Amino acid sequence: MKERLNRPGAARRRGLHGGVIPPKARPVDPLPISVPTEVETARLHLRRPLPTMADALAEARIESFASLHPWFHAEMGTEAEEADPGWQAARLAAEVTAFNQREDLTYYIFNADRLIGMISLRPLWRRGQIKLTYWIRASAQRQGYGLEAVGAMAVLAFDALSARLVTTGHAEPNLGSARLAHALGFEKVARQPLACELPDGTLVAGIGYARENRDGLKGHVVTWR
Repeated sequence: MKERLNRPGAARRRGLHGGVIPPKARPVDPLPISVPTEVETARLHLRRPLPTMADALAEARIESFASLHPWFHAEMGTEAEEADPGWQAARLAAEVTAFNQREDLTYYIFNADRLIGMISLRPLWRRGQIKLTYWIRASAQRQGYGLEAVGAMAVLAFDALSARLVTTGHAEPNLGSARLAHALGFEKVARQPLACELPDGTLVAGIGYARENRDGLKGHVVTWR
């Protein structure tokens, strides 16, 4: 059974006298919602988490430890843990549970059979909001994979999950994420001082971006099942 949500175009309807009617929270049971388990783009295959990915995930994470640590240190393990397939298997098991409960939708990004990154969709179903978080392994960066994957999942959020608002964000010094957000047409909506902590304890601003529709993403050819 597929849960049909209000389409994003209904988020801002005009009243009889021209005033904007604020959207309301939607009472939603997320469990029956049909969520794609596989997504394909021109070069990429995105798959829901599976225990069999543990070896490939450990390889990608330890290769990328130095580049990921500045931005994801609060949720990362030690170098030894990140390199351990057993430790990654426990992470994948938690992600499987979160996916099945529709609490956090994690997809691993593959180019051919090589795991090159991850993108997470964290939904606030009642509000129709979905937050995107992602990483690309070190040896696959600067090849347009992040642009392709994040653009694809923004399309999926609006078209398959009936999002009203898709957001993303980063610590202010993370210029690569800033370039990607701008390239995908996300609007900068917030700068929150002291929102992010770097590994050495330095506090920096957090930058927030949002899109209210998929306009401008027509070049992202995406299929899912």
